Amino acid sequence: MEAKFTRPFSANSWYDALIKARSETVLRAWLNERWPAFAPSSLRQVAVLGAAEEGRRFVGCCHELGVQVLALCDDDPRKLGLKIEDLEVTPRDTLATLDADVPIVVASHRVLKAVQEYESKGHTNVAPLGLLQIADPDRFPPHPFYQGWLEDLVQNRERYQSLRERLADDFSRRVLDAVLDYRLTLDARILSGIVEWDLYAPAGLICYADDEVYVDAGAYDGDTIRLFIERVKGRFSRVVAFEPDSATFGRLRTRLGGDPRIQMIQAGLHRQRGVLRFDHAGTRGSTLVGEGGGPIDVVSLDEVLKGDRVTMVKMNIEGAELEALEGGRESIQRWCPRLVISAYHRPSDLWMIPQQIESLQADYRLHLRQHDGGVIETVVYALPGDGRLSGGR
Repeated sequence: MEAKFTRPFSANSWYDALIKARSETVLRAWLNERWPAFAPSSLRQVAVLGAAEEGRRFVGCCHELGVQVLALCDDDPRKLGLKIEDLEVTPRDTLATLDADVPIVVASHRVLKAVQEYESKGHTNVAPLGLLQIADPDRFPPHPFYQGWLEDLVQNRERYQSLRERLADDFSRRVLDAVLDYRLTLDARILSGIVEWDLYAPAGLICYADDEVYVDAGAYDGDTIRLFIERVKGRFSRVVAFEPDSATFGRLRTRLGGDPRIQMIQAGLHRQRGVLRFDHAGTRGSTLVGEGGGPIDVVSLDEVLKGDRVTMVKMNIEGAELEALEGGRESIQRWCPRLVISAYHRPSDLWMIPQQIESLQADYRLHLRQHDGGVIETVVYALPGDGRLSGGR
């Protein structure tokens, strides 16, 4: 059976679809109709693309449920040859040996390019793992990105409609329409026309001065700081980098510690000073956890800046963005910095983060951009509303 890709949604018609559905049960039924090869009644065998944590967890679920995994593929040389549930990780080329209608599950949050690649090779059923986690959450427990995904759409459709009206430009509204279409269908191809692949560099939105003060919350190993430095051609006043993971912080310090303008803080950014639990995975997915993990320090932006000027704040902090924004209330209200805030770690972040920003500073124009082909890298850009350069008060 081939996946059905009939698309009933166009600009803003997701709202009518949500009114018609009225419940997440109906939306779940729609997904099973749209993707018959992945429906619980049909799924007997799969191939899996991606052998990172989510792929391995999915293979374990399949083993318990009696779903045959024909191949587990990844081109990462560190993963090739690993045994997962007695299944050896093989190169992606293995998928070419399978029948074209075998369901391929993309066990990654970056979906679009894989879907396009394998459909171009004749494979007729290629879908993100998120589809199964949303359509059948009892058998395939969802990643936090997908928990309550359909429930959020049904319960907050009026909030999404309101957000659409408040966005500052037509392209932002197109992005929101596409993102909500994707959430209704899990068809990554819907995103192909609105993705800007250059992360945190939306066309025509941000101009830089020579004296930027840039806060990077979730600095990882310094990759986004290096992008910032390239974009300002090395001319800036100060960078304040927050990274709580100990191993990652070590790499950050090694790579950027030679520049006295860069202040590095081994802590998470949050509402106030405290100690929380962190998984210390040493990857981009390292995150705050309720139980387990290890203790990390967290601080507020206001406490660190102590009233000092700030012109731009980027946050990608695995679901702590709302708390960190509150912890920067005084700085945001005083300096009106440009805000670059990830809005995908929880389904409700897409409407809650813009709402939180507006509660802190009503003078912002809100823009929405999508920087990858899947659930990740949906980013809210909040820019000073009167066109003045931020950080100039």
